[in-house]
Amino acid sequence: MVEGLYIHIPFCANKCPYCDFVSFVSEPSKEYLELLKKELELYKDLPFDLKTIYLGGGTPSLYPTKLWREFFKDLDTRGVKEITMECNPESYKREDFEGLLELGINRLSFGVQSFLEKNLRFLGRWHSPKEGIRAVLEAKSAGFENLSIDLIYGLPGQTLQDLREELKVIKDLPITHLSAYLLTPYEDTLFGHLWQKGELRLPSDGQIEEMFLFLSEELSSMGFEHYEISNFAKEGYRCAHNLLYWSHKEFLGLGVSAWSFINKKRFGNYRNLEKYKRAVLQGEKPTEMEEMLEGEELLKDYLFVALRTRDGVPKEVLPNIPDHISEFFLEEAERVRLSKRGWLLINEILLELWDEVANP
Repeated sequence: MVEGLYIHIPFCANKCPYCDFVSFVSEPSKEYLELLKKELELYKDLPFDLKTIYLGGGTPSLYPTKLWREFFKDLDTRGVKEITMECNPESYKREDFEGLLELGINRLSFGVQSFLEKNLRFLGRWHSPKEGIRAVLEAKSAGFENLSIDLIYGLPGQTLQDLREELKVIKDLPITHLSAYLLTPYEDTLFGHLWQKGELRLPSDGQIEEMFLFLSEELSSMGFEHYEISNFAKEGYRCAHNLLYWSHKEFLGLGVSAWSFINKKRFGNYRNLEKYKRAVLQGEKPTEMEEMLEGEELLKDYLFVALRTRDGVPKEVLPNIPDHISEFFLEEAERVRLSKRGWLLINEILLELWDEVANP
């Protein structure tokens, strides 16, 4: 049963130097919204029990709210509990937020990334610290109760004092959720190229661990639950859509480069906009790659996503944890999960678990 719908909007005003998502520096296309509707129609025979919709990108907030009104007019959102839109802080004003609420969008995720001017300039963001604050406050005053922000840490030269300055601002904001992402120099990004040439110096592993644990402790003291490696939520405000991913529930992805997981099959759409468009207009599903997950591979995939969360997995899924990595696991109420230090080493720990899964 398909419980989640992800919709990828690939258009951006500029390409951020750290971003490895499929995006194009272009004006948002009305035609693209029509393609999304046509693609959804190709999956009309799937058993849907939609609980969440997530508009990600790219920059969904580049579209004026009137176009979103036209799009949602043809979308059946009955029974959907959470509809999230990713927003750039500079995109919308209060009246726009009011319009989004009227459409049923009830959760906003702001790509703030930092409240320090020097960091915003380094990250290639166009908004100012004041605009980041304004966006959150105006969304709240418009009636939004569920507000999230993104924060990037692990920047060159960043200190704990810098993070304290960030948290000082965050503490006074009416947000219910925060995602804190480690700056990663992905291969096909500007930062990735600079890092490969030795021109981007990132913090050491020890410094990253210190920042990670500092953020976890400080945000916990502010009432946020550290419920996934990169995510923190006030009580009752975990991201329901992402929880579908992490609990191996079925979801459908629409748009360029979007991924889906249905009937134990993971499949992804064309990353090329023209190929995507051509397939949809011809009435074909725009699938570029797919993979069936069964047996050992299905279990590995489940562990990969579920161990990212504070809930972990049932004990029967991992009855025998190798002694040499057992110190990184915690057992609670018939479940097994990674400790915070375990999260820091999750990739290495998963490799050890693969051996255990392959040779029980």
